[in-house]
Amino acid sequence: MLVQFCEHSNSNVRSDAIKLLCCLIENGNGGVIQEYVDQNFVERLLKIIKTSQDEEEIASAMGITSNLPKSPQISDWLFAAEGLPVFSEYLDDVKHKSSCKLQLVENAVGALCHFTVSINQPTQRIAGLVPKLIRLLDLGTSLTKNRAAICLAQLSENSQTLSRTIPKRSGLWCFSPSQVELCPIHRGICTLETSFCLVEAGAVGPLVRVLGDPDPGACEASLDALLTLIKDEKLQSGAKVLAEENAIPSMIKLLDSPSPRLQEKVLNSLERLFRLVEYKQRYGSSAQMPLVDLTQRGTSNIKSVAAKVLAQLNVLHDQSSYF
Repeated sequence: MLVQFCEHSNSNVRSDAIKLLCCLIENGNGGVIQEYVDQNFVERLLKIIKTSQDEEEIASAMGITSNLPKSPQISDWLFAAEGLPVFSEYLDDVKHKSSCKLQLVENAVGALCHFTVSINQPTQRIAGLVPKLIRLLDLGTSLTKNRAAICLAQLSENSQTLSRTIPKRSGLWCFSPSQVELCPIHRGICTLETSFCLVEAGAVGPLVRVLGDPDPGACEASLDALLTLIKDEKLQSGAKVLAEENAIPSMIKLLDSPSPRLQEKVLNSLERLFRLVEYKQRYGSSAQMPLVDLTQRGTSNIKSVAAKVLAQLNVLHDQSSYF
C-alpha cells in the first residue's frame, strides 16, 4: 500500500510516503519491498529525484534506490532510465556541510553501487565516475567513504577480466612492436577507462587513508577494496603495491578494531601476506602484540586465526590449544 502512495498525485502525500518508505528499508532491508519493485517503480523514483523541489524527498528517493536489492535487472533499469548522470551530479555537493546535502551525497553514492555491481554496460559510461569516487574517500562522511569504497571494490573485481592481454610476439624481434608497460597487478594493459584498475586510477593511497577512519564500516569497505589486489594469484604483486602504499601497518592497527568481523578479515589477510617471507620479516614483529591480545579476548574463531598467524611468525607452536 505504501509503495502505491509513492506515486500519488498529491505531492505532499507522495513525499510523506517516500520518506516513510526510506525509513522502513534503510540499513539494507530493501528485500521487504522487492516484490513491488518493477521498472515503473524505478523510473518513478528517478522522476522524483529529477523534478522534486524538496531536498528531503530527493534524499529519501535516493535512499530507497540505494537500499534496493542488488541485481543485474535493477541495474539495467537504472541504466535505461539514465540514472547514472543523475546520481553522479550530486557527488559534487560533497563540500557542503549541511546535513541534508551530506545525506544527498551519501545516498547518491549508495545508489551508484547498483551501477558498479555488474558491468553489463560499456565501460566508458562508468569510467568517469571513478575519479569522483576517489575524491569522496578524502572528503566524504564515513558513510560516503564506505559506499565509495564498495563501488571501487566492485569495479576492481572486474579488472582482471577487463585487463587487455599482450599478444604474443611473432616474426622478427627487430620488427616487433615496442615493449608495452604492463600493470603490476593484472599483468596486462590496464587503463582507468577500460579496466577500472585501482592502481592506474590512483585509488590505493586514498583507500589506505580510509583505513584510519574511526568508523569500522568505512574501514571494512576500504579493506575489501584493497584486498582485491591480492586476490588469488595476485598475492605477490598485490602485496608489493600494498607495502609501497604503507597499507600493511594500517591493516595491523585494525586488529584493535571494536568490530569482530573487521578483525577477522584483517587476520585472514595477514595470514596470506605473511606467507611471503619478505612481509613476514618486515611486519611480523609489529603484529605480534595485537595478535597475542586477540588470542586472549577474541571470539573463538578469531582466537584460532590469530594463533595460526602467530604460528606463522614462530611465536606459537602449531600444537597450541588455540587451534
